Order: sequence, then structure tokens, then C-alpha cells
Amino acid sequence: MVSEPGLNAEGLDPSGQSASGPDGSGALAHQDPWSQPPVEPLFLQPSGFGRPGGYPPPAAPVALPVEPREYHQFYRAPAFHWWKPLVALGMLGSVTFIVAVIAGIGYVVVLVLNGVPFSAIAEMDLASPGMFALNNVLLALLIPVSLLTSWAVFRQRPRWLSSVAGGFRWQAFWRFFGIAAAALAAALAIEGQLTGGFGELSWGPDSLFLLLVIVFTTPFQAAGEEYAFRGVLNRGVGSWFSNRWTGLVVGGLVNSAAFMVMHGAGDMWLNAYYLLVGVTFSVLVWRTGGLEAAVAFHIANNLVSEALMPFSPGALAEAFNRQAGVAGPEMLIQIGVMALVAGLLLWQSSRLGLGRSNAPGALPLQQR
Repeated sequence: MVSEPGLNAEGLDPSGQSASGPDGSGALAHQDPWSQPPVEPLFLQPSGFGRPGGYPPPAAPVALPVEPREYHQFYRAPAFHWWKPLVALGMLGSVTFIVAVIAGIGYVVVLVLNGVPFSAIAEMDLASPGMFALNNVLLALLIPVSLLTSWAVFRQRPRWLSSVAGGFRWQAFWRFFGIAAAALAAALAIEGQLTGGFGELSWGPDSLFLLLVIVFTTPFQAAGEEYAFRGVLNRGVGSWFSNRWTGLVVGGLVNSAAFMVMHGAGDMWLNAYYLLVGVTFSVLVWRTGGLEAAVAFHIANNLVSEALMPFSPGALAEAFNRQAGVAGPEMLIQIGVMALVAGLLLWQSSRLGLGRSNAPGALPLQQR
């Protein structure tokens, strides 16, 4: 499944030279690289340091693709090894777990310092405003953890995790976000008209706190999930396979299944919804060549769905209730809305002409 280390699919070594001799016999591929005379010795080494005669050290395998790769296979470069995705997933999971433990302990300490007894902390509702804020912050930390994991394990600079263009394409993001937010808000308004409104809305003691948490942490929480699942996990699994279609399908299904499990739903309809969300976002990432459309859709969806939460007593507990029986066939409406919004984003992507593949490893070092 993984190509021979040091050679790309076109028979080029990491330096871009052909692995065969002038007559195509492949003789050069088996010669000692140090037996070839240098074009111009860089320096002599009378003291014994370096290689005899001033031969330069061998170049490290290129960490970026040297032939066009789509987003889900962007780790598949000359420096790629089959074990790297396993190391990346282990690092992502362990660092996230450690951060969660530290944050949880810090949250308990803050509560104790504010006079909350341990007995009350042990019985505290997980759907409390404080736990909602802590959950958002922890998921937001997946952004730096994912970027550092990609850099440390695959030696690709953090900017390459955002898109195959080597950076987060903000102009495209804001256009995607505007379309998704408008469509989802319209769907919410239509739902309210059909169901007779949204119940009694009021300003409560937690309203201001919840508003601040939603505005300042929910966008980063949604982006963190995308960088971890559609970014590192999707790309790591997809890069295992030489065939891009196999990598696309397996990488998409694996990250979508993990995304579904992460939400911890016990309801069949909710699990189906979360799985299809992951698949839809994976398609968006593939077709747009980056995370911008998926991040924009995810942020818009969460902001719209949480917009009335600060003014609806019990809405927070309802949002965290994922037990069996809480959902039903009405989820098909949400799935249909999701498919419609995704179609609009794909249409807009085609108008923007976003690149879906790139080979930055073939460029000069200063241009990577």
C-alpha cells in the first residue's frame, strides 16, 4: 500500500533525479551514491570531519508531495512511512487526554476555591454551563494539537494542514460561512413556523455567560473537530493507500465513524446523522482541497443550533441528551437540509476555482 521509501510513483528519488541510467536499464539505482565524483568539491576535510573529499551529506527525503496529491493523501510523500499515521493518532489522542485531565482538575480546583463542596461537584450535571464551556475549550485545543502533530510526525509545516494551497483560504471561508449560515437560519425559521414557534424565551441568570461562551468558543470548538477528524485522521488514513479512491473512501469512513463515536449518542437516528455529517464534510474537504468549507459549515451549524440556547430554559440539557429514543425520522429533514447546504458550497467552490491537488515538494526549497 505504501510506495518504496525514497522513491515516488514516477521513479524519482527525493532530489528529483531519475532512478534509472541513461539507457533506462536502472543501473544507477543500484550504484553507491558516494562512488559518483562530485561536480565541484565544496571543501576538503583535513581534520577528518564530514565526508572525505568534501562530499555533501545525503539530502533528507522530501516531506511534501513531489507529485500532485489531493487533500486526503497529502502526507503521501517520499518521507512518508506506514507507521507515521499510527504515531500521529497516538500523539493526538494522548496529548488531548492529558490536556483534558489537566483542564478537568483545574475546573474542580476553581469550583472548590469558590466554595462548592466535593459532594456537589461529584453530582454536578454534565450539561451545566460550566461543563459546556469546558467542553468547547477542550475541543478548540484540538486546533494547535493537530497542527503540532502534523508538523512533528510528518514534518509538514502547520499551514499545509489547512489546505493543499499551504494556508487557510480566508476569502473562500467567509463566502462558505455566509452561504451556510443564511441557509441554516432560513431552515430554522421555517421549522419554527411549521412547529408553532420555539416556546417561551426569557433572559435567565446564565444567559449572558452562555452567550459569551457560544460566541467566543463555539467557532473554535467546531474548527478543532475538523482539524482533528477531517484533517489529521482523514489524511493519515488516506495516505496509507496508493490508490486515491481507496484512500478517499477508507479515510472518509474511518474519520466519520470516529466522529460519530466521539459524540457518544445512544440513539440510532442521531448516530446515523453524525455519521452522515462526517461523510458530507469529508466530501467537502476533498472537493475543495482544504478544510475551509467544512469548518465554515460546522461553525454555522453549531452557532445557528445554539442561537436560542441562552434564552430557553432546559435547552442546554436537551442539547446534551443523546439517549435512545430522543430522535426519530424527523432527522431526515436535517439530513436533507445538510445535503442542500453542502450542494450550495460545492457549487460555490466550482465558481471560486479552488485547487484540489498540489505538489509543493517538487518546488525549490525556498518556495515550499
